[in-house]
Amino acid sequence: MNISDDFPMTLELEAGLDPRGNVGPVAVAFGLYPMRNDEKSRAAGHDVFDEIEHVKIAVPGDKSSLFFQPSTEKHRQRFPQAYAAFKNRAQTPVEGTPIENWAAINRAVALTLRSAHIATIEAFAAVHEGNIDKLGVSNARELQAKAKAHLAQQVDGAATLKLAAEKQELEDRLKAMEAQLAAMATINAGGSKSAAATTDETPVTAPAADPAAAARRPRQRAGAS
Repeated sequence: MNISDDFPMTLELEAGLDPRGNVGPVAVAFGLYPMRNDEKSRAAGHDVFDEIEHVKIAVPGDKSSLFFQPSTEKHRQRFPQAYAAFKNRAQTPVEGTPIENWAAINRAVALTLRSAHIATIEAFAAVHEGNIDKLGVSNARELQAKAKAHLAQQVDGAATLKLAAEKQELEDRLKAMEAQLAAMATINAGGSKSAAATTDETPVTAPAADPAAAARRPRQRAGAS
């Protein structure tokens, strides 16, 4: 399922606001939008358009909150993450799972939520209590509870995978250290045997008799004293 959007919106808390306050993040996006250039059009004799940078801001769940105008430096400072995503040509939400990819809802519900400026599961879970009944979805509260549970499971699953990866990494490091120690022990044992063989004393043997010298010695006569 693919719902095209030339301005992919992301959730972002306005810069400078306290995240612990009662004000939540809004859906925001920057993009290029064609606008008629009157001067160029008069000179050319036909409509000429320029792509002008715009900003789109909406409160998730409030269909009447859409703000769409050419952007200013103030907008860029208020929402630096969304602007960075635009400059990097990000075509998908920076954070979050697209609402149409959630298996708990069908395409009709996804389109309804999209029309209420809810582009991700995270945005749906963050819809303010006062706006949840304005979405046009009959079981919106039940679905929001499921969305929150779904996100909680993802967090738990990510934590479990992280712990498993860290455990595996530690085990691999221990095995590598054990292999290194075993190799060093083998080398040291071989060196000790060679040193012991070198220091062993060689038995001293009597020199062999020289036959030629024996032949030159005078023989004793029988009976000579």
